[in-house]
Amino acid sequence: MSEEKKVGLSRREFLKDAGLVVGGATVGSMVFLGASGCGGPLPEEYAEKFICVLDGHDFPDEAALKAHMAKAHPYAMSKDLLTFDVNGNGYTFAVKDTEVLSTTLRERLGLYGTKVACDMGECGSCTVLMDDKAVFACLVLSKDCSNKKITTIEGLSKATSGEVGTAYYPSLSNVQKRFYMQDAFQCGYCTPGFIMAGEGLLRSIPDRNPTYEEARRAVSGHACLCGNIKRVVDALTGTGGV
Repeated sequence: MSEEKKVGLSRREFLKDAGLVVGGATVGSMVFLGASGCGGPLPEEYAEKFICVLDGHDFPDEAALKAHMAKAHPYAMSKDLLTFDVNGNGYTFAVKDTEVLSTTLRERLGLYGTKVACDMGECGSCTVLMDDKAVFACLVLSKDCSNKKITTIEGLSKATSGEVGTAYYPSLSNVQKRFYMQDAFQCGYCTPGFIMAGEGLLRSIPDRNPTYEEARRAVSGHACLCGNIKRVVDALTGTGGV
């Protein structure tokens, strides 16, 4: 690459050159793919699974899980079985009374797109949607999520088989595309939380076209150590010259 081209190379052009071609469109970088829930292994497809949260074993039906709990964990903190809908898949868990949703998502289901940073509701990196409303997963008890619809960053786009044997995403959601086009990510760690907060905002507005103040309010509880929040707000409002 010539020195002249280096000088004139924009940040997005660099990411585009270094990125992956996904479904006919270039997706900026592995950082963005990972931040968008597009990196790492995905749970296998299934309609329903019954899992013992205490030892990780899964069972074919609720009766088998109850029998296991009674035999293997008779003094467990919670013997109640709770049903979750996560990204459209059904799960039944026996969870501890003190377990929070971020733990259940990451450690039980392998949904690592839900990040944990402060673990006290101060940074917003663990944001998911509960019945289409943004919540901090580190502050929500899993037992309070029974019969709720939970959406994580992995649930915003659909994976298909990739050319090199890995998953890739040809259908990024509207808010993910906005973040990419506006360069609303840097290190990427906080990006899933911002995207989920933005998705919750857009779902709450009929025309999915928030004002600048609405966008600022939606991400006001989020921290970005890279200082890229203005681009986040621009992405949600469709401003910023993109």
